[in-house]
Amino acid sequence: MKNKEVLSKDFQKTIKCDSFMSSPETGFAAKIGKQVKKIIFIGSLAGTGLFLNSCMAGYVATEPTYAEYSRPARTSNLDVWIDGDWVFNRQNHVYVQNTGYWAKPQQNRTYVSGQWQTTSKGKSWKKGHWQKNSREENQHNR
Repeated sequence: MKNKEVLSKDFQKTIKCDSFMSSPETGFAAKIGKQVKKIIFIGSLAGTGLFLNSCMAGYVATEPTYAEYSRPARTSNLDVWIDGDWVFNRQNHVYVQNTGYWAKPQQNRTYVSGQWQTTSKGKSWKKGHWQKNSREENQHNR
């Protein structure tokens, strides 16, 4: 009988120690958890800043001059020519021209060429993209 009481007391002490070690205020897990939360928070802030910085358009006072280049031979009679776009170089703060290319047309889509936009901040390039045709256009093309 005494053995059971001793075991029971030992078990209760163990439970009390475990609960002390993992209590929300002073436990080991709480201390580690705070550090992990700080690291995740700082990483999230840095990642968000990098993401937003990479998505922002670059602004220039004037449009750059277009460089003439020769168009390569068409690879297929079905291909359409996509004019080159401009890409903002963040290190030099200038736009760099990308050459155009031949591409396969996308079904039920029309390519909309990129264009320069003027705002109070300056000029920025809006990239070209494939735009889904409206229903009226699809019926007209049949």
